[in-house]
Order: sequence, then structure tokens, then C-alpha cells
Amino acid sequence: MPPSIHPVDLIAALREKSLTPAIVFLTSRRACDEAMEAFDHAHTVLPPVRQAAIAAALERVIAQYPSIAEHPLIPTVQRIGVAAHHAGHLPSWKIAIEELMRQGCLDAVFATTTLAAGVDFPARTVVITQSSIRKARDFMDLTIGEVQQIAGRAGRRGKDYVGFAVVTPSPYIDLEVLTKGFTGNPEAIDSQFTISYPMVLNLLKAHPHEQIQAILAKSFAQFQLNQRANLLEGKLDTLHTQMEPFGPRVCTDWITQWHTFDQARRQKPHRHQIARHESPEVTARFHFMTPGRVVGLNKGRGIVLRQYRSKGQKSPMVTVLRSGGAVTESPAGIVTDVFDRLFECQEQPGYPWCTPESFDELLYQLTELPTRLPLLPILVSKESELIPDAIVQSLGDFPCPTCSSRPACQKDYLVASRLRQEQQRHIKSIQALRASLWHRFQERIDVLQKFGYLSPTSHLTDDGEWARLIRIDHSLLITELIRAEAFAGADPAVLTGVMASIAHDDDRPGAFPRVSTGLSSLLGQVRKLAESLSPYEDPPLLRADIAAVAERWVSDPSLTWIGLCRSTTMAEGDIYRLLARTLEFLSQLHTLRATHPGLADSASRAIALIRRGVLEELP
Repeated sequence: MPPSIHPVDLIAALREKSLTPAIVFLTSRRACDEAMEAFDHAHTVLPPVRQAAIAAALERVIAQYPSIAEHPLIPTVQRIGVAAHHAGHLPSWKIAIEELMRQGCLDAVFATTTLAAGVDFPARTVVITQSSIRKARDFMDLTIGEVQQIAGRAGRRGKDYVGFAVVTPSPYIDLEVLTKGFTGNPEAIDSQFTISYPMVLNLLKAHPHEQIQAILAKSFAQFQLNQRANLLEGKLDTLHTQMEPFGPRVCTDWITQWHTFDQARRQKPHRHQIARHESPEVTARFHFMTPGRVVGLNKGRGIVLRQYRSKGQKSPMVTVLRSGGAVTESPAGIVTDVFDRLFECQEQPGYPWCTPESFDELLYQLTELPTRLPLLPILVSKESELIPDAIVQSLGDFPCPTCSSRPACQKDYLVASRLRQEQQRHIKSIQALRASLWHRFQERIDVLQKFGYLSPTSHLTDDGEWARLIRIDHSLLITELIRAEAFAGADPAVLTGVMASIAHDDDRPGAFPRVSTGLSSLLGQVRKLAESLSPYEDPPLLRADIAAVAERWVSDPSLTWIGLCRSTTMAEGDIYRLLARTLEFLSQLHTLRATHPGLADSASRAIALIRRGVLEELP
């Protein structure tokens, strides 16, 4: 395959074929910036009339957003009629580019895929230069929905009779991914509804405890869970039909009876029974790690080929098919997620534990899995379940040796046992799906009662009354910091730094200003508390270097935006989002005027100091 087309040549070709204005989608911010740099030495410039039109349009935007008056890309945009648009830019600059595009001033915009959704930004042509994008430091194939969102930008209503989606050659493009994206159906919408501590407090403030289960049952999340449960109930009906030939016999539960008898007669005399020491979470998950089950691992995903217990310690083990065809034997504890996706797996007694045809099919299915899969809700028992295979020492305790049904039981046991295990798994899955939201709600109640935000009767305590106003991420950590008076005496700059470190969720490396002694000391206390709360709430990153950026902006009112940007390698769009999100967190503290006036006052002063310059231009 030939190398990627040079940006200058690409735009020239689009202009020649009358395919402008165009949006050129690239893999990263850096690729967009490098594409713009490629025009620094280009000889093709716009006619003076078009340059004047761009200058006039920019003047109108600058009057509303003065922060972009000295933007370094203005001369290039005005000279060649091409711009870049990505998350590293200020919102005001992106608004300016969008306005220039709407007015027909630009021939092309180099953008990341974040432009594909959520912005009214059409063009005559879209150019797709990649089949994967960077997500959380890894490159992942574009989903069907993402490909269709990108292609959907082609064609301007009222201006174009047809839109064009152009795929450029590249050594890093997979045409199968794009073909599937253009022709396939978008991935199903998956509810992102989560039950947070503030939600629990506010629901209990507004409704009696006994009414909330009915409220949760009306949510879209529960609707989706019910749909998945209905599918399993259909499979359960089929299993009941398959179990009918193995109907009632002499024993009420002949399958369990035969299982115990068979183990007893095989048991070696005086064999030491090894106690199992595994967490309730692993025990609950292990029940569902059957052949064909899709599971999440520390790195990537896989499909279970076999589940068993090790010979020595009786530890739960799984054999997993991973991407690339690798088959690994690992403790069941490596499984981080159990997905609600099960493929047909034709088992066999030896490696790789399934037939060659089934192996090839599972490997293909693994590569075709969508980016997002629904998790299988698994209810974890608070009490240890009894091990069902306890061995009875005396064979005389069993009626099996003289029972008339013994030949039939011995013949049918393997098939009937497998069918019943499938029944039990489906029953447990259905129960988990039907009760998942309510179970998570109850878990949150238990935590809030433990920390004193709720009474034993699930009524809000005095602390619960003000804690319900903190409706942001890491709310439990923030409310516990307030109760511990960690912010007592903290000036606005230090408070801002701590809130910024809690709000920030990106671990991208870079160079940052030095953190002050006071902020460093307070962050140490915050880390200790966050670690102690980790069983109840995922801790934030709490990066001191990020906190120093926000602290410096508040502590030095004379510092300009350009000066702040020069003190760090963060892109100015990232700095803007950091401060904007920090403002959101501080505004939550500002609502506590009635119960914590000192903290609310400090938050109010911090908000006033943050909202200057660039941060005054947008709401």
C-alpha cells in the first residue's frame, strides 16, 4: 500500500476535484498540528479577496472572544484557508473555526474524531485517513457508530445534492473495519446509568425507602437489564424441556445424590480435604466462567475455554483464549469482568479444550467483538456458600448400590448434570439482572449508614442533609474531607489545587510548575483518606503537578493566560477544561453556605479568582 498522502497534496487534490470544503479526520492532535505545519512552506495561497473575507469573519469572532486575537494559527488560516480543530485548542478558537467553516471561508479542517459527534459541523466531503483511534493510551478500531458519525458529516443541507466520504491510502488503515462501518448496523445503545452516593441521599430525601425500588424499575437501565433477562428466560424454558426426559426418580434430587455417591466411591481413604481460600467475588464469578464466556482481563479480553480447580490447592483456574490465538492457563482471579456474551464452544478433553472448528470460530468472534459489551451483573453472597461436594465417608449411607434406578442415573448423569448447571447459571443471571440496580442501591445505603450519613432506618442525618448537595465525582472523599476539617484554614489557591487534583482524570505526562509546601502537605492527607476509602469509592489520580497549575492561576492574579500556558506542557484546551471542571467542583462547595460558611467563602473567593481572562468568555 502506498504511503499516506501529504496534507498539502491532499488539499490540492480536493480543490481540483471541487470536493471542498472538507473535514480531514486524523488519528491525533499531533497529527492535526503537523498537518498545519506542513503548510508553512507551501506556495499556494488564497486570493486576496478570500483572505480579506477570512480576516473580516475573524474580527467579528474576536470581538466576542478577545482571547484568540493573537492566536498563532491565524496567519496560516488566513493565508491558505485551512485550519485545525481538536481538544487541545481553546473552546473560543474552536468556535471561531466552526464559524469560518459555516460561512464558507475555509477549504478544509484537520480534526480528530471528537468532531464527528455532538457538533453541527457539516462539509461537502469527509476524508477518512485511519481505521483506529487512540483511546486510553491504546489504539482501538473505530466502531460502526463512529464510522457512520464521521461519514454523516458529508453533505451540507441546502448546499450539496450529495456528500462524499473519501478513504485515503495509508499503511495503517484496515479497509475491513471501514467497510463494516459503512454497511453494518450501529452498536446498541447501552445505558450509562450509575447509582452514586449523592443520588441515594437525594432519592431518600424525596421518597420513602419502600418506593425507590419502583422508581429504579422505571429507568432505561433496568429496561435493558429486563430485556437481557427475558432472553435468558427463553433459554431457561428450552433447558426445562431438555430436562424432561430426566424426570422424577426414586430420589427427589437424584443428580445431587448420584454426584455425592460417585465422589464417595472414588474418594481415596483418609485423603485430606483442602480448604478453599478464595474471595466471595471470585467464587461468584467463577460460577459463570463457563466455556464460551467472554471475560475481561487485566490486559484486553478473552473467551473461556475451560474452568477447573487445580489439583493441589483446589484453586479456581480458567483456560482463556486471548487475542492473537494465545491460550493461557491462569487463576480465575485475573478475570476483571464477566460480560453478558456467551458463544457456542464445542468442548474436547485435551488441549486446546475445544474442537479446531470451534477454536477458529471463537478466535474470529473475539476479533469481531464490539468495543463495549454489557457486563453480567453478579450478586456476591455476603456469607460463604457451603461447598456442595462434601464427601460422605460411609457408602452405606447411600441407597444407590441397591436402587433400581442406578443404571439410568449412571448413564444420564453427565448430560443431566450439565443441563442443570446451565439452568442454575441462567437462574442466577436472571435474578442478578432483575435485582442489579436495587442491589447496588442497597450497597450504597449500607456504606452511607456506616459513615453516618444515613440513620439505621435510612433517613438522612444532619451530615447527610448537606452531603447530598455534593453532586460530583468522588463525592464520598470530598464529604469525608469536609467532616475531617481538612480544608480548615486553607486559602483559595490551596483549595483550588486540591479540587483540581480530585477533578482531573488524565494521566498524560508533561512538565508542570512546582507545587507549594502547603498544597503538597494537604494532598498527602487527601491521599491517605482516599486510600482508606478505596473499598467504597475509586480514588482519583490526585496529581500534585496538575494541582500546581490551578494553584498558580489563583495565587497570582497578575498571571496572564499566555504566561500560565508557558509554565506547563499541557495544551491550552486541556488547561481550560481543568480549570472549568475545578470551577464546577468549587461551586458545589459554595452551596454549603448554611452549614460550612468558612469553606463556602473560600470557595467563592477561589471562583472569583479563576474566572478571569479566557475563563470569562464562556459560561
